Amino acid sequence: MIFYKTSSFGNDFIEIDCRDLPAAAADSAGRKAAVPLWDKGALAKEICDRQLGVGADGVVFYRVGKQGIHFEIFNRDGGVAELSGNGMAGLAAVLFQRRLALSPLRLLTAVGSRRIDLLARRGSVFQLDVEIGRPDFSNRRFFPFLKDKQDHYVCAGLKFIPVSVGNPHAVVLCRDRLAPGRLAALGKKLECHPMFPERVNVEFVFFTSAQNPPVGTAVLRPASCRVFFYERGVGVTPASSTGSAAVFAVLRRLGKVRDRLNISCEAALAAEVPKGRCPAGDGAEKIAVSWKQGIFVHNFTRLICRGNYFG
Repeated sequence: MIFYKTSSFGNDFIEIDCRDLPAAAADSAGRKAAVPLWDKGALAKEICDRQLGVGADGVVFYRVGKQGIHFEIFNRDGGVAELSGNGMAGLAAVLFQRRLALSPLRLLTAVGSRRIDLLARRGSVFQLDVEIGRPDFSNRRFFPFLKDKQDHYVCAGLKFIPVSVGNPHAVVLCRDRLAPGRLAALGKKLECHPMFPERVNVEFVFFTSAQNPPVGTAVLRPASCRVFFYERGVGVTPASSTGSAAVFAVLRRLGKVRDRLNISCEAALAAEVPKGRCPAGDGAEKIAVSWKQGIFVHNFTRLICRGNYFG
């Protein structure tokens, strides 16, 4: 089975064309069964294993059809994800490499159509503008505990702000720096807490003292921050585009930023990610998020390899 592997700021994905999956089984009359031979969730869990498989944070399955290009994503644990900005970016890089699509590209996701623009390419690195969409602070499917006119909630002793950007996020604004191991433990506790029926992605946001004014004081322009990402079904990751979008949405709602936010690509913040320059390379040290009638992420994605998975 042919696969591609990509990395966006160190957040790596495997892309598989559904046409390369084994053909559907046939019944005794020769008719194809509705269920394919492969369980996509089980395959994602298997191939994402970093010791026994290829290794990745998730798997994108795509299908080029008459109505467009269908995007489906599974996390490392085999669970379905609604959306992934870096997953979409990785797929876009593969499609451009294979000449299956032109820019601007639209992907059909579980939460609607999303646009990706190719801004530049240098060797194996694609510079992309990825549409995440509009934030939703009233999504009761992800957050059944929501109350009118309330932004902040508490879970496991942590104050957070819930927001959906197609998938669920809990954004925690931190004043004190915590050790990566402690952040990972807190992230895991929130991810699986019963408050979140679909589980949740967690972002811990850090400012310098000069960048963290009390509510009601001057707004940061231009704004920047550092974020520790703990992703649902994955764990600690060096970057997340939907997580970056969630942080931007919360800070914009609180009046701390206007239409732009720079998030440092700080792999050293993550407990399980090696220190060093941003894994995307080529100067992509920050994730730039902006508002253009919706949230867009300026993305750097590296096309790593094409391979054959034997299962």
